[in-house]
Amino acid sequence: MRNILIIFVTILFSVFLYSCSSSKKTTTQTSSKKEITEKDRYKASDLFVKAIGARELGSLPSALDLLNQAGNFDPDDAAIHYEKARTLRALGRIDEALAESKTAIEIDPDNRWYKVLFADLSKENEKYDDYVYTYQELIKQYPNDLELLNEMAFAYYFTGDYKNAINSYDKIEEIVGISESLTMQKVQLYDRLNQPDGAIAEFEDLIDTDPTDPRFYALLAEYASKRKMDDKALWAYTKIVEINPNDPYVHISLADYYKKQGDSKKSFEELKLGLANPNLDLNTSINLLINYYTGDLTDEQQKQALELSEILKKTHPDDVMADSFYASMLFENKEYQKASDIFRAIVKVNTGNYAIWEKLLFCDLFLEQNQQLAADAEIVVDYFPTYPLPYYFAGISNFQLKDFVKAQAYLQSGIDFVVNNNNLLEQFYSSLGDTYHALENLAAAYEAYDKALSINPENIYVLNNYAYYLSLSSEKLDKAEKMSRKAVELDPYNSSFLDTHAWVLYQQKKYKEALEWIKKAYSNGGAESGVVLEHYGDILFQLGEKEEALNYWKLAKKQKDYSDLLDKKIKDQQLYE
Repeated sequence: MRNILIIFVTILFSVFLYSCSSSKKTTTQTSSKKEITEKDRYKASDLFVKAIGARELGSLPSALDLLNQAGNFDPDDAAIHYEKARTLRALGRIDEALAESKTAIEIDPDNRWYKVLFADLSKENEKYDDYVYTYQELIKQYPNDLELLNEMAFAYYFTGDYKNAINSYDKIEEIVGISESLTMQKVQLYDRLNQPDGAIAEFEDLIDTDPTDPRFYALLAEYASKRKMDDKALWAYTKIVEINPNDPYVHISLADYYKKQGDSKKSFEELKLGLANPNLDLNTSINLLINYYTGDLTDEQQKQALELSEILKKTHPDDVMADSFYASMLFENKEYQKASDIFRAIVKVNTGNYAIWEKLLFCDLFLEQNQQLAADAEIVVDYFPTYPLPYYFAGISNFQLKDFVKAQAYLQSGIDFVVNNNNLLEQFYSSLGDTYHALENLAAAYEAYDKALSINPENIYVLNNYAYYLSLSSEKLDKAEKMSRKAVELDPYNSSFLDTHAWVLYQQKKYKEALEWIKKAYSNGGAESGVVLEHYGDILFQLGEKEEALNYWKLAKKQKDYSDLLDKKIKDQQLYE
């Protein structure tokens, strides 16, 4: 019923145009034009109505055909040409539509609707002079018509005549008054003209309409700040603070303003004022902090972020998100114990928050609390049995506690849950290698190391450990030598890696080469390693320098890490392997 009513009203309107056109035509008809009979007029009218009905029902070709027939009976009827133009436009034949609309206004030059259609079709046909001129003529006829004034403003904007577009909006303002939407439209036009002072004047006029509205000052401040009109921006921000000192957003804006000015101290102070306001919701506050403190931060910026997060915690004392964010900032500032206490309190209440559990595990790790890490990791495995990282932490912590059986069980179980994370998978295999070696399952250890190296052939710790363990059992020494050499190439100043390479060469009975590498190990921190000093003595003994060898064995005895055979070597002054 609604669609039928729309069609009915459309037909009535079109008939009204037709009737007005016919009436006007009879009074303005010149004697040179042929008078049509009432019969022809009736036929034209009947065809016209049928054409409008056909078009409203979606039959455009039929409507056009009926309008052409109507025009044959009454060729000088403006309404027929107008409706033909509309129909041709709907068919996409805009050049023909323009010609018909032009004929309509030639017959009836005072009809508003004919002119509007002609103007719009002129724009579509890129006849921009006619487009603008027609709206200018319409404005002369209807100087206070807001719809036409808006169209006139757009016509000027569309054709790049920004100054006249502003003038059109000025005329609208004379009728309806200054408004925020009109001001913003004029500001955009002044930007096009590269006249920021004109835009500022518009904002000031808007402020004059209500000097107590802080939003208007905020618009001016934001505009001036972006265009480095610092005095204007600061004036506007100051006015907002005067009007509404409890507005948190003005302090955030001022923080951003001072940040752009390079005044980090004032920026930080304003940020503190904004974040301390409970009217600023926590999500917005956290997002602001994240935006302010991203990337590589200086120590001072890290401390600032921590101080601001503490302000949020005090401002939102009952919000767990504030606690969590504060703990995260403590973590970033390496205050792991304080962070751990907060994370632990959170998971005590909400055991299902995996992200917090994970941060707690990292705190345990960095605090080197292996007993606590093992206990926490085993709890997390129970809560989240398909997450691989807790298994890894349970494995390495139990390894450090020398519970190698439990370490192997967690590492072997967790590895099955690693998906699309080669870095973590590499760490699992590396730790499994160490664990299997501690369990004296050398075949499994070497298999795990090989898998780790297949993921990352430059895993320096696996290269070193694998090579060293092969050398201890005198297995695959050529492979061990290649791996230890690669390790020292990747890190030529690590005394442990240098010692491993020297020891592999020793096992290959390349004593002179081994001596050169053990000297490098000694010079790069090995003088405080019992292993390096004992190996130094062994190599010297094989080269026949027995007294020197004894000296290095005695030095090794003063350190903590040395072999069980060292006392016997010193006592008997003999080499035992």
